[in-house]
Amino acid sequence: MDTSPAPLVALPLGPVVPRLPVEEPFTAAMAARAGLGRGVLDRLHRSGRVRRLLRGVYVDATVPLSVAVRARALRLVVGEQVVVGTTAAWLHGVDLPRADPQAPAPIEVHGRSRHRYADRPVRYADRDLAVVAGVRCTTPLRTALDLGRQLAPDRALAALDGLLRLGAFGHAALLAELPRFGGQPGIVQLRELAAICDGRADGAAESVLRLRWLHGRLPTPSPGLVVRPGGTRLALGLEAHRFGALLTGGQGEPDLATLSALGWRIVVLGPDRVLRGDAALVTGHLEREFHLHLLDQVG
Repeated sequence: MDTSPAPLVALPLGPVVPRLPVEEPFTAAMAARAGLGRGVLDRLHRSGRVRRLLRGVYVDATVPLSVAVRARALRLVVGEQVVVGTTAAWLHGVDLPRADPQAPAPIEVHGRSRHRYADRPVRYADRDLAVVAGVRCTTPLRTALDLGRQLAPDRALAALDGLLRLGAFGHAALLAELPRFGGQPGIVQLRELAAICDGRADGAAESVLRLRWLHGRLPTPSPGLVVRPGGTRLALGLEAHRFGALLTGGQGEPDLATLSALGWRIVVLGPDRVLRGDAALVTGHLEREFHLHLLDQVG
């Protein structure tokens, strides 16, 4: 009787469909040609194994969402068209809040945008355009100038902050471009938001939280204030008053007890409440907490 161990059988660790690119975006049509039907693709998406980047464009969920990956996804659907608006922001690496956070990024190209002034013709100078990993698009600066006029204030400030955070242009360069748009729709909003945009905001929720704060009876805060000792980063803070706000799920878990012992009062808010909750309630909450803090300080 042969007692030797059975030979090891290699497990199938490769992709479900070897003909699909493992680390590259692919379309539903590409998946179908490789034998992966729409029903299977939908199940893979629902289970979290693939991520839907754009309408009809997917990528393995383990692939980091870099600018290069975003560009390769866009090349599958836009060809030589110029990517503008929120799609240009997405390409540059700035994700804006959407009604459905799970929805794919929108596809906006020159001459086919969906913003509130889409019926007005848009002209771009050569300095407004760039090529990112083979995709023609508006530069970060021109994208900021467009979205600051075209979007509602919450998303517009998130766009300005996010694009400024990239470091491709500075605040002075943004302000210097404003005269180009005199008399155009949305210029009043752009001027107001350009004055307060700040690249220290870490994501859209922090941008919207700052807008809520600035609409209240509160001193102007410092975005991304780091409290010493300990190095806790606040979304917004007033060092002189030892008052601030932070978002749950942000950078590290702060020791609120330690901050309280140092005389700080911190308002903790969930990003979803800031982005989708009642704006007046968030502003009112910040105001009440600040004025209660002042009362505590004077005894």
